[in-house]
Amino acid sequence: MGEEHKIHLVAWDKICSPKQQGGLGVRKLIPFNLALLGKWLWRFGSEESHLWRRVVAAKYGVDRGGWISNSPRGTHGCSLWRHIRMGWPVFSTHIRFEVGLGTRVSLWHDSWCSVCPLKELFPGLYGCSLNQDDFVGSVLESQGVDQPREWNVTFGRDFNDWEIDQVVDFFSLLHSHTSRGVEGDKIVWRLGRKGMFDSRSFYHVLRAPPALCFPWKSIWRVKAPPRVAFFMWTVAWGRILTCDNLKKKGIVMVGWCCMCRNADETVDHLMLHCQFARQLWTFIFKSVGISWVLPSQVSELLFGWWNWFGKRSSGVWNLIPSCLMWTIWRERNNRIFEDQENSVAKIIEAFFGSLYDWSRVWGYTSSPSVGDFLASLMFDSTDLN
Repeated sequence: MGEEHKIHLVAWDKICSPKQQGGLGVRKLIPFNLALLGKWLWRFGSEESHLWRRVVAAKYGVDRGGWISNSPRGTHGCSLWRHIRMGWPVFSTHIRFEVGLGTRVSLWHDSWCSVCPLKELFPGLYGCSLNQDDFVGSVLESQGVDQPREWNVTFGRDFNDWEIDQVVDFFSLLHSHTSRGVEGDKIVWRLGRKGMFDSRSFYHVLRAPPALCFPWKSIWRVKAPPRVAFFMWTVAWGRILTCDNLKKKGIVMVGWCCMCRNADETVDHLMLHCQFARQLWTFIFKSVGISWVLPSQVSELLFGWWNWFGKRSSGVWNLIPSCLMWTIWRERNNRIFEDQENSVAKIIEAFFGSLYDWSRVWGYTSSPSVGDFLASLMFDSTDLN
């Protein structure tokens, strides 16, 4: 038998996004591989005396300062280092240099005293500088043992009056980063807490996630079963297989809601605005002593629901949307696929039974029975922070 065609609910790019941005945290292979290869770029710049680094440097030569090799130019064979070296342009935008002796850090071309190289910060001064290709150490003159070194940057012409302020800013920046030259120069990873490279931070930069608000806390921090949490993630994206989504996939069918039989079935209608769903929500709000106006979308409900009673009192409260929507979905599927219809009272009983079981597993309640649990559910406005 051939492989059965399956419906893809959510785009792969969304799945590969972090959970905080609505994804599942699955890594994309290409940027993840580049992030792992970045470790070798880091080691080449920081392990100057290691044998493997000396072999690569001897074969290809090194670029300015020796932080990276020259680009391999061979026309035959497949060079592993060639592919690693190709990641340097992106990698280098996320590093800076800590000046010690200053023998490996370029005065104008490397980022060492600002977020960008001095040639970009002061392009006018760079254009008339006589030290364009010099290293920091060559323009720092020693004044004696244990004495700070003095800057000796020279220019090819006198400055105009309107350039004086820029010159003052330039030398002020240099003096604020004067090194005593005790140790060697160091490479620093901008994205790491301690300046050390880690592939995780590099991967997040390479993946370039879009800025997106998503109610991830109401999905992944809620102590619901994993199957239910994944279901709620799909609901928040509006991608569960309701009639409107099935028709978008090219399936010809009747699109009416099997719960209320009065409107087209969409995710927001089924979970919030269906006459049947509203009846369930209203009963629950009365049971817990809360007045609540349902928003237009499920995602808006989840945003406003999380920890509404504060961190200490919201354990059971945070479970309610997941539990109720899961109950509604199961009832909907029973009516469509099993031709079985339960009464509202039976559905409410199933909802509170599941809510009680989930709450007991995580220690949110010590009630010995569902009845005692229901009696303890009356939330008080004094619980609000």
